[in-house]
Amino acid sequence: MSASADTVIEKYLSLYALLPALPRFDQCWNHVMVVPCFKEQPECFIRIPTPPIGQSLLVIGVLNRPETDPDLSANTLLRHYVKERADSSPVPGTTLCTLAPAITLLMIDLEQIEGATPKSEGVGRARRVGCDLALWLMKQGHIESEWIYSSDADAQWPSHYLSQSWPCDAAAISLPFQHVIDGEAPLDQATLVYELWLHHYILGLEFSASPYAFHTLGSSCGFNARCYAAARGMPLRAGAEDFYLLNKLAKMGQVLRPAGPPVLIQARASDRVPFGTGPAVTRLMASGEPQSTPFFYHQNNFTALKRILECFPRWLSSQEPNIHQSLSQHLPEALADAAAAQLLKLGLPQAIKHVQGNSRNAQQRARQLHTWFDGFKTLKFLNSLRDSTGGHQTLLQVSDQASQPLTTTTLCAQRSAIVSQWGWQLKQEET
Repeated sequence: MSASADTVIEKYLSLYALLPALPRFDQCWNHVMVVPCFKEQPECFIRIPTPPIGQSLLVIGVLNRPETDPDLSANTLLRHYVKERADSSPVPGTTLCTLAPAITLLMIDLEQIEGATPKSEGVGRARRVGCDLALWLMKQGHIESEWIYSSDADAQWPSHYLSQSWPCDAAAISLPFQHVIDGEAPLDQATLVYELWLHHYILGLEFSASPYAFHTLGSSCGFNARCYAAARGMPLRAGAEDFYLLNKLAKMGQVLRPAGPPVLIQARASDRVPFGTGPAVTRLMASGEPQSTPFFYHQNNFTALKRILECFPRWLSSQEPNIHQSLSQHLPEALADAAAAQLLKLGLPQAIKHVQGNSRNAQQRARQLHTWFDGFKTLKFLNSLRDSTGGHQTLLQVSDQASQPLTTTTLCAQRSAIVSQWGWQLKQEET
């Protein structure tokens, strides 16, 4: 680790890190992975990837329970499973046990140490504690890799990714993923429609040439240690903590999107977080007809975004850019009106003036404006534009849009048709 990276990490650990327990031990590992655990079954550990021959993996599990769930026995099964297999308990609230010859579990019982997690912080606090501990262990020389891998208890990583050497200028990785269906028709359909929605959103961002076109799943990503520290760690949020962190990291370096086999995620309806995969799948199941449920963005939302991003250089070179007039030249009147109104609400004119006064050349101006109009503002813009221009569309309605041309019939075939262009190598399924 370079001296500059070491300084950034030291500063973060001293000022911002959440380290409720600092276990001391002599072991060292090649890789580290953080897995928050809430209401999980012991068999979740069979999904831990086997590291390459001659290498080792430390899994930091973070047992937690949000204060919104009053069930004090929610984590009992997993807690007992770990204690029965304990090799040691380095400090109160921590357990070290061997899962396999090259895999060690360090379970942090956050519920025991701190009690229930505050409602507003939820899984974000669990991930933060795990990632901060991983960073501290790196600093102590216990972890060889400079990458913190993030997963979930329902996800299974291919061992392939533990043998990769990621570029030193990359800030994060966003891996291929696939929700695994198991023959339960309502759950399968809802899960696949939700996954298609995730892909549809990324296709729309790619169509628009947005620099924030990458998936943001906490179960299938990784962070460069220095960049994680520079971003001041995992956001303390009950949901979307992965989105907000990757959004920050994208401003520091590349978010890699490697091709290859997917992280396999178990399809399940869940109430573990207030929004995200579990709640979305539950809502789609409740609709009774997931494919006919309005859930997707209209193509005109991404068309507007594409035109806006194309106008950035012109607006940055003008002292008084006329945003509405520029959009009116490329978009239907009603769409141009709505898009311009949303950009004014977001403060684009003020951002342009700020960038013009604080950059030396066109390249710096472009970079600063894209930093301001980041993944979060992009999402906020698209949501506001969607709500003011007709709302959601169904999967059937968006299937022939320019950003998502689908010519196949089954949901699995549609998924394969989309992700094949990214080089994802899915496990074959049919529904």
